[in-house]
Amino acid sequence: MSDHARRRKQGPVNQQPSYTDLQQAVTNQSSLAGKKSWNLIWDVVDSYLDNSVKTAHPQYFNQLWAGQSDPAMIGAIVEVISNTSMYTFEVAPLATVIENELISVFRQHLGLETWAAQMTTGGSNSNFLALLLALHRRFPDYQQTGLPAGTKPRVYISADAHYSMEKALMMSGLGLHAAVKVAVDENGAMDMQELHRHLQQDTNDGHKPLLIVGTAGTTVRGAFDPIEDIADAARRHNCWFHIDAAWGGAIRYSTSQGALLKSIDQADSFSWDAHKMLGVPLMCSMLFTKQHDAFRNAFRLGDTSYIFHDAIDANEQSIDTNHDLGPDSLQCGRRVDALKMWLEFLFYGKEGFQRRIDQFLDLSALAEQRIATEPELELQAPRWINNICFRSKPEGISDEQELNQFNQKVRQSLMQSGKSMVNQAYLNQALTIRLIIANKDVTESDISQFFDNWIAEASELKREWHYES
Repeated sequence: MSDHARRRKQGPVNQQPSYTDLQQAVTNQSSLAGKKSWNLIWDVVDSYLDNSVKTAHPQYFNQLWAGQSDPAMIGAIVEVISNTSMYTFEVAPLATVIENELISVFRQHLGLETWAAQMTTGGSNSNFLALLLALHRRFPDYQQTGLPAGTKPRVYISADAHYSMEKALMMSGLGLHAAVKVAVDENGAMDMQELHRHLQQDTNDGHKPLLIVGTAGTTVRGAFDPIEDIADAARRHNCWFHIDAAWGGAIRYSTSQGALLKSIDQADSFSWDAHKMLGVPLMCSMLFTKQHDAFRNAFRLGDTSYIFHDAIDANEQSIDTNHDLGPDSLQCGRRVDALKMWLEFLFYGKEGFQRRIDQFLDLSALAEQRIATEPELELQAPRWINNICFRSKPEGISDEQELNQFNQKVRQSLMQSGKSMVNQAYLNQALTIRLIIANKDVTESDISQFFDNWIAEASELKREWHYES
């Protein structure tokens, strides 16, 4: 692992092995099971690391997370070594105190000092919990009886919202028909006229507006929905207002763009993934709510006397047992995700996080400038934060479908070579290359290298393209 840590920024980003070759190797390993061979264990570890994508590589721009931080990595390792769960103070004493302190720190950083919060297993889980909180607030008997007969709730999300909200509707039993996808404007933010139209139409039709989800940093464009306007609409229609800031929550640290999140205290809940821009190992997510009794009302149920019980001191006197975190969580067993984030915070502090986010935005502006200077590159959407959506638009190729195919092939070729790794998505029907800058170790030269790699690959493909045509 030490050797891998040294090599994680060197060589190709990935090896691009075939599924068949990997399957054969794993099948061969399986045939050796039960021999208690440490040589086999280390061979598997070596094979795993050799065939893993180097997500800390400075040419990895593929996802909404990247990089590696040694303090946080140490926390992740220690978490596994200690092997405990976060449900009771009894089995996780120091971990419980650390998680409470960490949440307190982030409440201060976000300006949500009076809110309740808990750590979750990811942004999708946080969004699901927010939906459950909304249901319990609107329907106090929901835990026992479910929805009142004939109730037709509606949940409003932007057309660019993360798909986890649709999964949340499916898991809650509301079904996908409860989702109302609100169109976005030309910049990718929720169109408020469309939201008001849907709310009024649904109310007139006998539906019950339940929840409005505003996204702070959409997956593709990084757009921010208008928080104050949505909050006003939610108040008028008695809706729960949740902000999905899994990606964009860390922008609160930015000295230039932090105002994008200045009104988050007007929401009822707010979710954020610290494993994204802050770069701690997956997973490290949080859900905040201004309703202090919301978690307890929604999730405390069942006979839990086997695990949550009064502690007894040496004199057989009952002592304070309010430190258990499990009763207010939807989960039972839960990993100690707080430790890696705690070590990261202790090492870098708030100022270090500010510098990190500002660096991402500075590098994103540099990428935007490079695109503007290249005649055969095109920025496809206005840049909000550190999502850059662009494509090649070579001279002689104008058909949209052909442009999609061309850019897809450039991306695939670049990935297969191991030179750079970047993702793709669609804006309407146009394929876009989505460059994400979320690695604290990426420099200006790495950004320049990426575009050099992309342009060289596109130029080579253009020659082949015209030849084949």
